[in-house]
Parts: sequence; C-alpha cells; structure tokens
Amino acid sequence: MADVPQWEVFEVSLTSDRQYDNPFLDAELRATFTQGEVRESVDGFYDGDGTWRARFAPMTRGEWRYTTSSSDPALVSEGSFTVGAPISSGGLCLSSRFGNYFEREDGSHTLIANDGWFPHVANRVGAKNDFDFEDVDFPQPSEADWYRYLDLIAEHRINFVVDIGQLYARQSTITDTSFRWPWKVVDAQRNRIDRDRFNLDYYQRMDRQIAYAKNKGIFFAMELLYDNSVVRPREWDNHPSNVRNGGWLEGDGNGVGWRSWFDLDNPVHMEYVRRYVRYTWARYGAFWNVAWSVGSENGNLARINDERLPQAFIAPEIPAAWFQYWTDFLNRRDPYGRMKSYGDAGRQELMIANAGNNFIITQDPRNYPKDDVRHGWRAMNAFGEMMWKFGRPVIVGEMTAGNNGQYDAERRLYWIAFTGGYSMGRADRHFPTIIDGRLAESVKFGIDGVPPIYADIRRLVEFVEDRGIRFWRMRPSDRLLETPDDLVFCLAAEEEEYVLYFAEGGVASLDAPAGTAEWFNPRTGETTGAVEIEAGRRRFAAPDDDDWVLRLRAAGDLTR
Repeated sequence: MADVPQWEVFEVSLTSDRQYDNPFLDAELRATFTQGEVRESVDGFYDGDGTWRARFAPMTRGEWRYTTSSSDPALVSEGSFTVGAPISSGGLCLSSRFGNYFEREDGSHTLIANDGWFPHVANRVGAKNDFDFEDVDFPQPSEADWYRYLDLIAEHRINFVVDIGQLYARQSTITDTSFRWPWKVVDAQRNRIDRDRFNLDYYQRMDRQIAYAKNKGIFFAMELLYDNSVVRPREWDNHPSNVRNGGWLEGDGNGVGWRSWFDLDNPVHMEYVRRYVRYTWARYGAFWNVAWSVGSENGNLARINDERLPQAFIAPEIPAAWFQYWTDFLNRRDPYGRMKSYGDAGRQELMIANAGNNFIITQDPRNYPKDDVRHGWRAMNAFGEMMWKFGRPVIVGEMTAGNNGQYDAERRLYWIAFTGGYSMGRADRHFPTIIDGRLAESVKFGIDGVPPIYADIRRLVEFVEDRGIRFWRMRPSDRLLETPDDLVFCLAAEEEEYVLYFAEGGVASLDAPAGTAEWFNPRTGETTGAVEIEAGRRRFAAPDDDDWVLRLRAAGDLTR
C-alpha cells in the first residue's frame, strides 16, 4: 500500500533532546526529496516539544527518497516512501490553453465559487453601532466558528475563500491567541508579541483549519503580507510589526507604517519578514488547496495615496517592487508552482500585468451609486471586460461597501460575473461571520436560517457542473448580442456553447448554431428542459421580467 497519495502532504517528523534558547532561530531543518533526476528541497520548521517537521507534496507516483540536513545531528535523517493514486485533482494551475481560467494538476477544470474575504472584522469604533458585534473589538472567531463557516460554504458548493486573518490589524486586543498573531503573544490585553518566536497555537490551529478546508474541497487563499493595515493610523497602532507592540518597525512619521513597510533597504525589516514568510511557507506550501495573496488592497492604497494621506505618498513602483521581491522569494522555495496574487492592485497595470501576479484578487469598481443597482450591474459587466484583457483568472475579494440584505441584486452580480469571465465575491461584511453557531449576517438582517444568496450560488454551480458546461473554453461575448436592453450578458465559445444571462428579462438576438436551447431559473433551479433549435439568427425572449439564464449548445460531439 502507498504511503501517501499523489499531491497530498507527506511529512517528515524528527525530534531532538538538545535544549535551545530559541529553537526557531538556533536550529534549522532542510529536506531534499528525489525521484530519478527530480530533486526538490523544502524548508522544515520547528513545531514545539523538541519536534521539527518538513512537508512535501509529491507530484508524481512511485518511490521517492528523502534526506534531511541540519546543524543538529538528531535532525539528520533519510528514508523513502511510495506515492500512489491521487484522491483529489490536485492544486490550482493556470490553464495551459485558456489563460483566464484555472485548471487542476490532473488537467481537469473546477469552477471557482468564491465567498470572498474572511474573517472581515468590523470597522466601527465605540457604541455607534446597531449591534454589539459590529464593534472592532468583538471577540475573534474561534476554531469552532471556522469549522461551522467552512461546513456552511461547502454545503453550498462554495470552494474558495480569501483568509485575511494573518496581519489584519483592525482589532486592538487579542481575545484568542490561537487566532492572533503569527508571533508568540506575550501580553494579549496590550497586544504585544515576542518578535523572535512564532505562535505555535496559531500555526497549529491554522494547520487544522487548512486541512479541514482541503477535505471539504475548499481552496484557501492566504493573505501573507497584508498592507492596508500599515496605512491607517488606528490599524498601524495595532500592527504586530510596530515596535510599540513588540515588533521591529518604526513608523514613518505620519502616524502610519506605509513607507517603512515597503522598504526593501531596511535589513532588520527584511530579516524579520524573511523569517515570517519562510516559516509560513514551510508549514503550508505543500497543501494543494493553498494559494497565496502576497498583498492586499493595493487599489485602496492608491486611493489613500491620492486623497487621504498625501503627505505619505509613495510611488506605485515601490509596493510593486516589494510584492515582486517576496513573490520571487516564494517561487525560489516553491517546487509546486502554487498560485500567487499581489492582491487588489486596483487598476495599476504595473502590478496586475507583472508575471509574478499569477491570478488577480481584486475589488469591484466602487464608484457607482449603491442605490442604482442597474448601474452596478452594468459596472460589474464592464469590469469583467476590462479585466479580461490581462489574460489571467480574476477573483473578487469583496464587491460593495455592504449589501444591506439586497440578495436579489447580489445573486445577479454573481451571474454577471460568471458571464463576465471572473469569480464574484460576497459583500463587504464588516462583522464576525459566526456568532454562537449562527451567521452574524442572519442575525443582522433578521434571517431565519442561511441568507438566500448561498442557495443562489449553489444553483449557479449546479447549473454549470451538472450540465458539464465547459466554461473554461468560453469568453465574455456581449458583442454577439443584439438587444434593446444592455442588461443581457453573454459568455460563449462561439459555434459551441453559449450562456446568456437576462438580468431583468428582456430579449436578445444572436446567430445560433443548430443544437439545443434551455431556459434555467436561477431563483429556483427549475428548467424548461433542452429543446432543439435550427441554425440561424434567433430571437430569444425571457419568460418574464425577472432574471433568467439561457443555455445554447451546438449539436454533435464537442469534446475537441
């Protein structure tokens, strides 16, 4: 029997009786894995109680050998293991033929159904809130909260979430040291860390959470070097890298740490970040369900640059160089080619188009009036057309400043994103996700049960996957339509397959191939069933004024 399935985590665990003053710094472990001419090396990591580990995800089946090296003789070892048939499709890769989409390591394709940023704590201070849990210092989510959340999204066939817990510094106190920070907490009430030791409770909990998500088929994008918290004074005050909290970084004289954070020429800063990135990668790089958001909210930073903190202005080339440096750093340690994103780069092509930015995590255009939902739908469709030109997958971290319970509008945005060739994310939820086993969103909006948007997302996934729609061959194709209304959107592989989304009913005409047509109700999951149509210019009218989906499929074998 094989020791480990292909693409799953094989772990070498070694112990030493030697007493170290600081085992995180005083001993290192390196492991090399070989199969034939293939030779890959990974960093190991200290995991407490005299134990060091090294993790590796074998890419091919058969026998592998490993050797470890260390200054500690007890950590020098060698061995072999056998890799057998996979139990999953493996990690995300860029499609070799259709660059705007992902494929899996086995060459298959998975529709990304994305929930967005979590956990997204509140941004209000004091008692000016409708609910206590909207205060910034509401307790951090427990491990049980995480599992309840992952269960809920998996139940609704959502398979992607962007974790922003790493360096998200909005909260001023630590209510759960297994949630915050990556560095050892020495004073939770005063938010102080030991910058020279990592927080094993935090990392071991994260191990369990990522493994749990993997078993549920959920991809976990980890925001590694969160940057928005270094530009807001309140959040910089709480940031673990700030010297006032036991960190290593002085502010830049404007009450923030923006300039300081992006300083590639500060050797002390670079060493602490290097340790943190290297340790975090060593623990999670082998998990096939982990992608990496190296930064975040650069679009916000550009806006702050211009409007809020002009005295702290830095040219966009500076954060661009920062993210490229650390992405290169990761790539040199990454034998798997895991997906990496610079985070929300707004419209800064300098970062979006960089080769290190494998896929795009971004926010929607936020300059449309929130009380004009149709304007928002048009804006999100135009957003898809704008982002398509970059030729890489796009995932929205959050879509608006709040949905206010407008789930019909939110459902439409998910469908518009699908026909726009990208993956939508949920609304900007600035409150804890789970409270006493219930979604805070349900509490806030008075919903008995789960918000209806989750069933809407599940129906979208079922529509695509249960019909075997080959979305990865399709592109935004509104140009094919003739319609009196601009609220009909089209994703198509011309002459093969078409998905039209009618946001508010209406009619549309296009040159259709001979084949079948099927109307799908995204509100209920009901369908008219496929009916045969002849080739030619065809006019299609939605059954009523609500939203509808039309699928056209050409006759014959489309397996090429």
